[in-house]
Amino acid sequence: MAALPYMQLYVADYLADTMHLTTEEHGAYLLLIFNYWQTGKPIPVSRLARITRLSNERWTDVERSLGEFFNERSGEWVHDRIERDLEALHATQAQRIAAGKASAEARKNAAKSRPKASRNDRSTPVEISFNENSTNKEEKRREDIDQEQTPPLSPLSENPVQPPAAAPEPKPKRKSRLPEPFNVSGDMRKWAADRAPAVHLVNETEKFVNYWRGNGTTKADWIATWRNWLLKAQEDANRRVIAPQRTSQQPLNMSSTAWAEEPIL
Repeated sequence: MAALPYMQLYVADYLADTMHLTTEEHGAYLLLIFNYWQTGKPIPVSRLARITRLSNERWTDVERSLGEFFNERSGEWVHDRIERDLEALHATQAQRIAAGKASAEARKNAAKSRPKASRNDRSTPVEISFNENSTNKEEKRREDIDQEQTPPLSPLSENPVQPPAAAPEPKPKRKSRLPEPFNVSGDMRKWAADRAPAVHLVNETEKFVNYWRGNGTTKADWIATWRNWLLKAQEDANRRVIAPQRTSQQPLNMSSTAWAEEPIL
């Protein structure tokens, strides 16, 4: 698919969503969404660091912040807002192409239905005065001009072919403040056990709730933000563990503790 010539960037929405990003994270995020728009498809996880032009070590530091803007599906990062914009753009382009083809076909059929004058048809010669001959030629010239200016009509309708109306742009997903209470479901605990085994689930979730509830930020997907928070906490825990200790001790896994599914705060 050919690269699209432009993309819609709502500056106010972008700045509201990315106020917490560093300069490095801003640059990496813009490179990701530009690549997403140009290719028109989700980004494989294996190409994220290469697209952002970061080393593997630097990408590990910024992945937690940028992951909240994407959803990981089948080994790819999917951006829901860009997917909706691409779908609307492709629908508009398809409608314009269909309208152009229908208009060209209507003009072609209208031209075929017009009767053609025979070359052998001639009027009977009569003697007329000079003034009458001039008047007849002028009237015929006006009739020819009127026929040229009249738009072709569809053979199935008395009205000119009109292109279909463009589909309305889909509304972006609504953002909201952090739910109160913030519930950690069984699926979320299972995910934490797999992806962040060294994180104290209760403590980190309390820190997450206190931080985001305190600054009043709105998000479209709070579960994705919570997951990115735990991934960063897991990375910090890995850096604090000394290599010999890791070989002799089992990793701390607080997510397996049996506790009822109830609000954290």
